[in-house]
Amino acid sequence: MKTKYFKNKRVFLFIFSALIPHIIYASPLTLEQRMEILEKELIRNQKELTEARRQITALQKVNNQPYTSSVSNKEQWNIKPEILSGGPAKQSGAERIDNDQINDSALKQISSYLKDDAGLITQGYFRSGWGTGNRGAPRSWAIGSLGRFGNEYSGWFDFIVNKRLYRDDTHSVNAIFKLDGNTSQQYANSWFGDDTRNDSKLQFQDFYVSTRGYLPFAPGADFWVGRHGLKGYEIQMLDWKVHSANAGAGLGIDNISVGKGRMDIALMREDYDLWNKTRTSSKQINTNQIEIRLKQFPVTQQTEMGVSARFAQPNHANGSGANADEFYTVKNAWLVTAMLKHRFSNGGFNDVALQVADNSFATSFSSYDSATALFGVGKYYYGEHSDGKAYRLITQGENYLSDRIIMANALVYSWGKDIYSPDTGPHTRFTSLRAVVRPAWIWDKYNQTGFEAGWFSQVNKDRAKNRFTESGLKTTLFHTFKIDTSMLTSRPELRLYGTWLKVLDNELDNFTFDDRKQDQFTVGAQAEVWW
Repeated sequence: MKTKYFKNKRVFLFIFSALIPHIIYASPLTLEQRMEILEKELIRNQKELTEARRQITALQKVNNQPYTSSVSNKEQWNIKPEILSGGPAKQSGAERIDNDQINDSALKQISSYLKDDAGLITQGYFRSGWGTGNRGAPRSWAIGSLGRFGNEYSGWFDFIVNKRLYRDDTHSVNAIFKLDGNTSQQYANSWFGDDTRNDSKLQFQDFYVSTRGYLPFAPGADFWVGRHGLKGYEIQMLDWKVHSANAGAGLGIDNISVGKGRMDIALMREDYDLWNKTRTSSKQINTNQIEIRLKQFPVTQQTEMGVSARFAQPNHANGSGANADEFYTVKNAWLVTAMLKHRFSNGGFNDVALQVADNSFATSFSSYDSATALFGVGKYYYGEHSDGKAYRLITQGENYLSDRIIMANALVYSWGKDIYSPDTGPHTRFTSLRAVVRPAWIWDKYNQTGFEAGWFSQVNKDRAKNRFTESGLKTTLFHTFKIDTSMLTSRPELRLYGTWLKVLDNELDNFTFDDRKQDQFTVGAQAEVWW
């Protein structure tokens, strides 16, 4: 009996070794051919595995040893053969297998192999939707302070293609580009263009080559060259970035191992158009920026910290000439950020950041709308900067208050002294507080109902100590159709909403809605996806 047992044991081990379909490595095949082969191999292996289990069970029953599988029912193969082949499975009755015989992990391994074998990865994002207001077309206002839900009507999109060009045991080379822009949500014909009257625009934001294995001191790091910048960190509910992700051409190294954490370093070109002091003409100025980030350093099991610094220096040769005095002086600027990231055991998270900046980076802190940390304002550089400083304390995240209640939040407190403000000029002092909360009731994994409430107030004082106040509030009632319960980390998401938006003070921008009204009510629907 023992001889027969060990013989069947060897057969059983041989069957397990056959689970890896070596045939798919033998010759170059199309993806469709590979899928067909994998389907047949899975069916054959399942039949052999079932027969082997039957024989082992019979042998163990003879020896009074009940057979127990090392694979739980949850892990049993659970996909249909037609999913692999893209159509109905062509099998005889004897070859058919039950739906719960193939497990999810097998499908994921197959999918991962096929993606890796093709060497092509695509990622993307877009949002699109419809809305109407109580007085004509809806208008957005102060998204960066009041929040996004029911307050954005653009059709933004990103599309990233990552193609592997070469790979061996130690080296890899990938070509990556990112296409992004905005498509009009208003007109039936929305051709792309660079006309200020056309809100459909397109750009190649990233266009670079990334390598691995070429740096002896950091073999696991990514060394890149081209149009690219280090990844931005976004306050998602307010739609602006603590760190800018914009840059011209540059070079950098990502994910250098440093102790228990990692480091990124990049040298980038970021040019602007320099306004003259009368704002009647401009000329290009060249700046080079260096950024260093220390990240993913563990503090506790669920908390990590990071520190980053960015320094921008203009090329003064482009700022000289006979008419140099007609233009603003371009000054060096720096930005420093410290951040803590905490992950809750129930699936939520909270991030806290403290930022300090001077000169034009400090200017960006004073924006009540899009407060992304940039060296210029849009595509321009201007202003009389006097080495003033600005500070910003930020917290954002989401938490499950119960099994049925989730709440996302963003809170930003900013202040600065002796900075240049596009609204109130040089030597401005400002304080700003913005808060957005978004609680929701979780009906199930696919449905949530809740509201988003936003409020902000900013006070600027110019050099003459005149006081200017900008403030407002927003409430949005919504229902979302989802694929998971997280508000900030799961997409796609479809939203139905109603929003009331109110201007309380408008002494910085003098904004009003149509008919010079101070408020607006809108209803609409929006889809937001990423992949």
